[in-house]
Amino acid sequence: MKQKVGLCGALVHEPDLLILDEPTTGVDPLSRRQFWTLIDDIRKGRPGMSVVISTAYMDEAQQWDWIVAMDAGRVLATGTPAELMKRTNTRDLEQCFIALLPEEKRAGHKEITIPPRVDAKSEIVIEAKDLTRRFGSFTAVDHVSLSIERGEIFGFLGSNGCGKSTTMKMLTGLLPPTEGTAALFGGQSIEAGSIEVRNHIGYMTQAFSLYGELSVRQNLVLDARLYHIPPDKAKARIEELVDKFGLRAHLDSLAEDLPLGMRQRLSLAVAVLHEPELLILDEPTSGVDPVARDSFWELLIDLSRKQGVTIFVTTHFMNEAMRCDRISLMHAGKVLACDAPQKLIGERGADTLEDAFIGTWKTLLAMLRPKTKARTRQRSAHPRRPCSLQLSQRLRSAVRAGSVLFACLPTRTMRLCRSAAIRCVWPLPSLVQHC
Repeated sequence: MKQKVGLCGALVHEPDLLILDEPTTGVDPLSRRQFWTLIDDIRKGRPGMSVVISTAYMDEAQQWDWIVAMDAGRVLATGTPAELMKRTNTRDLEQCFIALLPEEKRAGHKEITIPPRVDAKSEIVIEAKDLTRRFGSFTAVDHVSLSIERGEIFGFLGSNGCGKSTTMKMLTGLLPPTEGTAALFGGQSIEAGSIEVRNHIGYMTQAFSLYGELSVRQNLVLDARLYHIPPDKAKARIEELVDKFGLRAHLDSLAEDLPLGMRQRLSLAVAVLHEPELLILDEPTSGVDPVARDSFWELLIDLSRKQGVTIFVTTHFMNEAMRCDRISLMHAGKVLACDAPQKLIGERGADTLEDAFIGTWKTLLAMLRPKTKARTRQRSAHPRRPCSLQLSQRLRSAVRAGSVLFACLPTRTMRLCRSAAIRCVWPLPSLVQHC
């Protein structure tokens, strides 16, 4: 929705050139599809308008008329998607982009393969039953139940604001549930603020939990102290992770000065420094280029398959979701489906996981639509009274109390506002909702 509001602001003066800088980064597949459908509709009405877009989503770029592939401020190649794929002998634009990179950038890169789990029926690491979280009258997570096994890579997909991050916070003990239970390792109950739970879990947030004013080395040393790792063991562990994650050349660089891909690696190193058995990653690769994403996933696969670390990850990249052993599709606080990616695609009769996700969401929407129509008819049977007078009285009371209010209201109401010495420039839901 924020993207749509921003788009309206960019189009309000009917420009001949529209520039969109990564407008769908961190946005779920359904919202991205709706956004680009909206752009297509606008272009049909204004065929002379040019659109310049930057994106990290190669599946989006594959639909465009002309591509300029760039890296480190330099143009790698230009042409239509079909021309560039033919030139590099690749089957999709993501592989094409990697092939266009300088040799030193793609050195050692290989297509990601996921080895099968050694023990496909191991112990349960996370068991959640009817997990629910309410904020006032709003239900963010609605009776979610799931179980995740040791060493499994479990993906969480869903629309923005559907409750994925809230669920993860409850599973890490950062947020207590309103209802339901969550347990680790077959019995240990997850309690908010529990140190014992924290020692078993590594958590990497969307915003990268790093101290930007500290160096790479200082971030790692500080985290080791926070987890009370003995100095000798901490030093050896830091050295191990620095080499494994390719951070050696950046040890004395400030975290805020690192490229996005390196910050991502440092965040993962911090999350696994205390050797957790469970790793929870909230959209860890958002806005990162394909090579950096694949390098990151190589680290995750190594943790899962060789060290038995259980990984719970949210993502909006469908190719990443396909790498998970199982995925859960979530919308409006509820889990819609949970299974292996290929099984979900087969059950929907879809061609891709994105189509399966959108198809599942549309099925749910169709089921809810009759209830929505019934509520609409019920509201229309009781029309609300005009509210200009009572709104004006509220505004006057607020001014007398010394408040400063900013609202964008109908013309008639704006005249009442002026009489109350209020400047009207932006929506004020707390007042308008009573109208």
